[in-house]
Amino acid sequence: MSDNALTRRGLLLGTAAAGAALAVPGPAAAGAKKRKLVVNGLPVPRSWRAAPFSLNRVDLAPSVFTEKRDRILAYARAYPADRILANFRAAAGLDTLGAQPPGGWDDATGNLRGHYSGHFLSMLAQAWAGTGEAVFKEKADAIVTGLQQCQDAWAEQVGLPGTPPPPATWADGGLELSGDGQYVGLPDATVDGLTAATIRIRLKISELRTWSRAFDFGVGPAVNMFLTIHDGTGPRFAITTSGSGGEQRIPVSAPLPVGEWVDLAVTLDGQVGTLYVNGVAAGTNPAMTLTPAALGAPKNNWIGRSQYGDAGLKAVVDEFHLFDRALTAAEITTATGNLAWYRFDETTGTAVADSSGRSWDAAVVTGAGGAPGPSHAGFLAAYPETQFIQLEQYVTYPAIWAPYYTCHKIMRGLLDAHTLTGNATALDVARGMGEWVHSRLSKLPREQLDRMWALYIAGEYGGMNEVMADLATLTGDRTFLATAAYFDNTKLLADCAADTDTLDGRHANQHIPQFLGYLRMYEQGAARDYRAAAENFYDMVVPHRTYVHGGTGQGEVFRKRDVIAGSIVTSTNAETCAAYNMLKVARNLFALKPDARFFDYYERTLVNQILGSKRDADSTTDPLVTYMVPVGPGQRRGYGNIGTCCGGTGLENHTKYQDAVYFRTPDDDVLYVNLYLPSTLRWTERKVTIVQSGDFPRTPSSTLTITGHARFELRLRVPSWARQDFKFKINGKATRVRVSENGYASVERSWRTGDKVEVSFPYRLHVESTIDDPTLQALVYGPIALVAKSASTTPVEIAGDPATVAVPGDRPLTFTAGGVTFEPFFLGDTAPYHAYFRRTA
Repeated sequence: MSDNALTRRGLLLGTAAAGAALAVPGPAAAGAKKRKLVVNGLPVPRSWRAAPFSLNRVDLAPSVFTEKRDRILAYARAYPADRILANFRAAAGLDTLGAQPPGGWDDATGNLRGHYSGHFLSMLAQAWAGTGEAVFKEKADAIVTGLQQCQDAWAEQVGLPGTPPPPATWADGGLELSGDGQYVGLPDATVDGLTAATIRIRLKISELRTWSRAFDFGVGPAVNMFLTIHDGTGPRFAITTSGSGGEQRIPVSAPLPVGEWVDLAVTLDGQVGTLYVNGVAAGTNPAMTLTPAALGAPKNNWIGRSQYGDAGLKAVVDEFHLFDRALTAAEITTATGNLAWYRFDETTGTAVADSSGRSWDAAVVTGAGGAPGPSHAGFLAAYPETQFIQLEQYVTYPAIWAPYYTCHKIMRGLLDAHTLTGNATALDVARGMGEWVHSRLSKLPREQLDRMWALYIAGEYGGMNEVMADLATLTGDRTFLATAAYFDNTKLLADCAADTDTLDGRHANQHIPQFLGYLRMYEQGAARDYRAAAENFYDMVVPHRTYVHGGTGQGEVFRKRDVIAGSIVTSTNAETCAAYNMLKVARNLFALKPDARFFDYYERTLVNQILGSKRDADSTTDPLVTYMVPVGPGQRRGYGNIGTCCGGTGLENHTKYQDAVYFRTPDDDVLYVNLYLPSTLRWTERKVTIVQSGDFPRTPSSTLTITGHARFELRLRVPSWARQDFKFKINGKATRVRVSENGYASVERSWRTGDKVEVSFPYRLHVESTIDDPTLQALVYGPIALVAKSASTTPVEIAGDPATVAVPGDRPLTFTAGGVTFEPFFLGDTAPYHAYFRRTA
């Protein structure tokens, strides 16, 4: 990296801070007024006892972290800015310049479109701060300019009248889909984890449209399963995890009748798939290997709509059934779905009741209609204001899909572009959005807000309270802090403040970022309960709902406290977004109260789930990141995820590895080394540079070399897994290790150029038992979770303690025990594995 690049980044960060009436950080002169410490363009709160360094102060040295990062940077360089802007331009009535939207959930019609663009903008800002490469700032600036143009176009439409969407048509014994943007959305987790299934639908086709779907479940064109009523010859079922070229198909050569009731069913048992027409087996495939479980956690669960954007289904739908087993031919037309059963016997409205007993209700999406112009200037989204209006009317998911969540991603991206690249326009656009949010929510009573935020998925708002608190800081306008409080999730906030654990059954990532927002609000003078709630919430998740790789949640949902073994037999553990946000909460809690326990968790999650969430392969067209990182027996990681929530957070995860390696006290008299990542720190306030060399986590040691002259206390985190073996030398001389109550070994001295601190933390094999089943265990090597490579779908069994019987393998960091090879979790491949094994003796 050139000195010019470093100077340019430093200047831009200083400009961002100055534009927000913030002081540029610098050493406090004797007797002078203390300067305000600024990190990544935001002032350090007075309540912080430790602060990280800005991203542009820490450079990563070659390691597994740079290997993962560089693959994401290649994607960031290649991806066109116009694609990121396509949905925004289309919604605002501007020319899309021929660009196609990203796809996935960020397709041209999806109810979450725009969220991926916000993450992409954050990634670019982080990439610029971390590397100084002009391409990242140029692309970020182009996106900000495009978003401003869209915001201006929306402003010209404020108050314009619109037309309501067409109503759902209930006629002729069912739901009549028009084929023009109407479909039925089924809930999340509808087919999650199923290794055997039957899907049955009864319908009357009005028009035999090629490729229109009876049903389609997936996350986009590459990962889905669908039944088309006509592929040019007849109906076809297909399932794939690698696009159309990887489809496993069940075709039928005869076309379906038009204008007559027809019963279609597909049975899957992992080996044989059969397609039935009117109860008769019309096609079969005896070589099926894919099941719904292979799809991960699809949220695009539709009747009448295609992942590929094909023609909509024009038909009357009478019944839909979903089973968790393959029915026999005798049962196929008479059994009723035990997982979902929609009778379509409603006469009005858009709700479709589930008769299976699980209350797995669906919703009719009837189309947007002619939406009215925005209610207030400053509105910016990749779709009209309709979803926000419908949320205030308590319309449920999937008819709408988390509009304020998407709003948060866009605003966060804009603020990151401002604070990390110095783009002043980005702050103007974000401020306009904040004013629009305040104009809507300030008019609503507390009871209405509480009911909105309690809605599953529809009421998910990401970190809107966090971004509003940051906006208040950057603009000096305290109105935005009041706006942040409108997002209080009152009941859960009160429960957590009182240390009452009510997390069971709650959507994990719907709630985790709320607590980061509460901390931001507390840091700006809000009630102490906000901090208490966040601290207690963190302790409810870590370790009580945390897997060996640091992840949390089953099927995106928090399960009962201390139920680990009881929640792993699934393909949908540990949503990557949840880990991304839990790391942010841990980092913020450390700033308020420096304690090694927060970085014991941070290290575990970073080294295992986050590193493992990036595939070890190159692509400039796909980020190749995970949605879920499952821990069940014989599971595989699915990489890709353009346009999904975890595809978005995945862009950010791998461009900010350096953001928590080093912390310092606000007086710049103590330096914390929290992570042993090879890196260079420029501590300009003390005129000191520290180079940390090594190859963590591949090697169990690190050396810190100091350039410059300064007196300060160096605090080295002593990992919980290395308490007995942690050692360090100063200039070759062994130093006695005294570990403080907060988990750090420290030494204070006057440091001089050439001083070296050699840190050793030898790895040992150890096992960790699940809280609820001592015989279900994980093998860990120092900070590295090891996975048993096996395709078995029942837990691998090992007699004896593998920590003592395991022998080193042929490759570094690998071991063999019980005839099974154990490898590091951070290796990003698609081979089946076991995060846990069954100990039999």
